[in-house]
Amino acid sequence: MELEKDLDRNFDFVADEMVKKLILLFVFEKMEIPLTDESINGIIATNPSWMTYMDFREALTLLTESKYVFRASAGSETSFNITQDGRNALSHFFHKIPASIREEITDFAKDNRARFKRSQEYTWDYFKNSDGTYMVVLKIKDQNAGDNLLEIRFKTPTRAGAKKAANSWRDKAAVMYESIAHTMVDEEVT
Repeated sequence: MELEKDLDRNFDFVADEMVKKLILLFVFEKMEIPLTDESINGIIATNPSWMTYMDFREALTLLTESKYVFRASAGSETSFNITQDGRNALSHFFHKIPASIREEITDFAKDNRARFKRSQEYTWDYFKNSDGTYMVVLKIKDQNAGDNLLEIRFKTPTRAGAKKAANSWRDKAAVMYESIAHTMVDEEVT
């Protein structure tokens, strides 16, 4: 009798691990974009009912090792996305994810996909130069190619100016890119 209870508990643990992996695959599927480690951390942190941070880390490692999730590195940034094998597995077993969690993830993706895409495509940084000024680096990344569509570097005399430029970048990046490209080549940008 004791052995049966142990087996049942172990089976529940394995099933629970599988559901967590399926949840993570479902997140990738519904977000429809590669996600950086930072983005996935943010998603899991704001939705703790889906899984804990430790469960997420373990599931991501196992899914990557088993080729259900693809890991790509570009410079210092790493992103992850579901593979075709991951999509196939999900299509066969998605029903094992509780319907309420599937609905939460679907709603979350609809409400946040564009924001996450922008946060990963429109990046910024600033640092202090030896002369006391600040260098601001603003980028628009091409997520598919892994390189930059646009990179702007400029100096500002104060940290406050650097912060202001960085904070407004995500809202203004697309308009600035279109304006620069249109001005430089005098034709519409797609």
